[in-house]
Amino acid sequence: MDVVPPIEFLVCTIDARIQSVADMLLPPQGGVAWLVAWQLSEAETEAEAAAWPLPEALRRRQDVRVVRQPGRGLSRGRNLALSEARGEWLVVSDDDCRYSAASIEYIRKAIRLHPDAAALQLQATDLEGNLLHPYSAQPYEYRARPYGAFVSSCELVLHRTAPAPQPLPRFDERFGIGAWLACGEEEVWVYQCAAAGGRIYYEPFPFVATPPNTTGTRFATHPGVQRAKGGALCVMHGPLGAFLRVTKFAWNVPHLGLAQRLQAWARMIEGIVYVLTHHPLP
Repeated sequence: MDVVPPIEFLVCTIDARIQSVADMLLPPQGGVAWLVAWQLSEAETEAEAAAWPLPEALRRRQDVRVVRQPGRGLSRGRNLALSEARGEWLVVSDDDCRYSAASIEYIRKAIRLHPDAAALQLQATDLEGNLLHPYSAQPYEYRARPYGAFVSSCELVLHRTAPAPQPLPRFDERFGIGAWLACGEEEVWVYQCAAAGGRIYYEPFPFVATPPNTTGTRFATHPGVQRAKGGALCVMHGPLGAFLRVTKFAWNVPHLGLAQRLQAWARMIEGIVYVLTHHPLP
């Protein structure tokens, strides 16, 4: 019989949203655990965060652990969860994700296919079962990904004990909800993991449902998303490569007038400058 590696869901939540976490939990089962990274935006110290009461529905579950963190910042919460994780395979999750028994089977199937992976990318759907964005029908490794392929954080399963890299990269806290660069932390993480020698495999398995309006889809209207575009390109391609790419992108992005294009371009340049002047883990 195959030995099933332990799977741990790393759920990030903030403030009163922890009340919804119990709704996303699957029934207890062997080899599956849940770690909730709970941020308290009004708490200024660890002691203040520890004083907030835990919902009874989570307290009753033996397969659920909760760690608290004062302040906010999604990448900070993800890094807290990575630091506290005990599972071998770690599902990157948020409090609005939804899973089923098939989710666990898809994860285990992908693990069996790629036991050497540093990370797996699977598919996400909206809450009605429609794919979250266009995906390749064929598996691939990150370095051979199709043009235009990208990653959403809820699609990732990280291998804590992967052969390489060790340790796994941390999420860049300059990026993500609550940071000045409001998204892009998963793209930066995947890039840095691959650059450090990690193998990242995509498989076309729809394993998670989530609301479709993610932060990264709001480029046209969200200044933080525009800055994040420039910042992420700077991490991956350097300042000159990023400058050339944001200029081309601003010219070609659809449904924007000239003034909006110039404003988006300027904000992407701000993101490049921010990456060059701020350390990734302040």
